Amino acid sequence: QIRNIPIPTPPPNGVLIQVKATGVCRSDWHGWKGHDSDIHTHGLPFVPGHEVSGIVVQVGEGTKRIKVGDYVVIPFILSCGTC
Repeated sequence: QIRNIPIPTPPPNGVLIQVKATGVCRSDWHGWKGHDSDIHTHGLPFVPGHEVSGIVVQVGEGTKRIKVGDYVVIPFILSCGTC
C-alpha cells in the first residue's frame, strides 16, 4: 500500500531533510515483501530507500553543525561520525 504520511518534526539533535534523490534496491524489496525483521521491529510506516541526498529544511533545537539550506548525503550505513 502506498500512502501519504505526516511530515515529521526533527528530534532535538536531528534534522528534517527534503529528499531530492534516493536509491531503492533489493533490500527495500525484501522489506516491502515482509522478509526483513528490522522493519517489523521498527514498525510502520516504512519509507524505503537509502543513500539519500537532499536539503535540510528543519533542524532540532540541539543541532549545532548543520543548518537549514545545507545539502546533505546520508550513507546506507550510519556510523559514529568520529572515525
